[in-house]
Amino acid sequence: MRVGATIFNQNYTDWDRYEAEERNQPASSRPAKSDREIFNEELDIARLADSTGFDSVWTIEHHFTPYTMVTNPLQYLTYLAGITENVDLGTMVTVLPWHNPVRVAEDVNMLDAFLGGKRDVILGVGRGLGRREFEGLSVDQNEARSRFDESLQVLKQLLATGECNYDGEHYNIHGLRLRPQLERDLTVNLWCAGGSPDSVAVIARNDVNPLVIPTTSLDLSLEVTRSYMDLRAEAGHTGGVHTKLALWTYVAETEEEARVGAEQYMVEYADSALRHYELRGDHLGDVKGYERYGALQKMLSKDASPFLRGFYDSHPWGTPDQAIARASELADLFGTDEIMFVFKYGSMPIEKATKSMNLFAREVMPALKELKPSPLQAVTA
Repeated sequence: MRVGATIFNQNYTDWDRYEAEERNQPASSRPAKSDREIFNEELDIARLADSTGFDSVWTIEHHFTPYTMVTNPLQYLTYLAGITENVDLGTMVTVLPWHNPVRVAEDVNMLDAFLGGKRDVILGVGRGLGRREFEGLSVDQNEARSRFDESLQVLKQLLATGECNYDGEHYNIHGLRLRPQLERDLTVNLWCAGGSPDSVAVIARNDVNPLVIPTTSLDLSLEVTRSYMDLRAEAGHTGGVHTKLALWTYVAETEEEARVGAEQYMVEYADSALRHYELRGDHLGDVKGYERYGALQKMLSKDASPFLRGFYDSHPWGTPDQAIARASELADLFGTDEIMFVFKYGSMPIEKATKSMNLFAREVMPALKELKPSPLQAVTA
């Protein structure tokens, strides 16, 4: 099994200032810890992953809040390509409704050209959820599913052959050919995240590999992933499928040391997700294709404590042996061929993140690389 590292660029301690500013209340114009300092710290995570044997480095896309501050993941990965030598590079995810899919294909193709065939660019894509982001980018969130569906079809053509002919509601493309020309079919490196039935139905119908990013809970993510397998079979696609799975981790020499760190920083991460996605609000039930998230908002408005403790209660943390045991269990459950671990999140200082990551690389990663989880199969097949 492959093992990756994910960098988030999260400025968690700025949330109170940011929300006060958003409400037009008196607030400092600058964070206590600058965003640029966060960026420089996260680059060290990428360098460490490259030098300690990780297979890949991944990043994410978000806009406008302290949640994660990577606004163009393929641009970020292109910079990482120049400061690393060994790791493959992946997005988890590029949010398709916020982009022209032709430009996404061009950026992937360019990065693949820079990597020269020695390393892979892995394009993870998704639909998006944050209201602030859709509004700030002037994209109607009610159109997210249709834009996502069309973009996925355009991408599959362009990444397979470098050519595209497509007629849709949002995109009409005729006789398009990418330059520089493709050297190989890149659709094998196309993966897709889906956290709702609407997204999963699109992914399954298009037979795109599933990327699992448990932004709510691992139990819900497993339920959604299994539904993907059944929908994929119903669409006529046969055989088992591996997933790629994102997990949060914190590793220390003793269980108590790991417990203190994991409980603080994983709960902080969950809090940042609640705040970024406005999951205590009530707006998503009225957005086309997001009704399931609307139901989640109603539940979290009454009691958010299960969500806040969800990462701490279910993700792999502890001593190296404990982290190996939990990560191995989850790899089998999800049928994964690669786990992308998040090492720095919440207000975690870079020193603690790199200490945990170095211990992980020495004592956890070798055991995980020996795993060979079976692919998932459709239950209804």
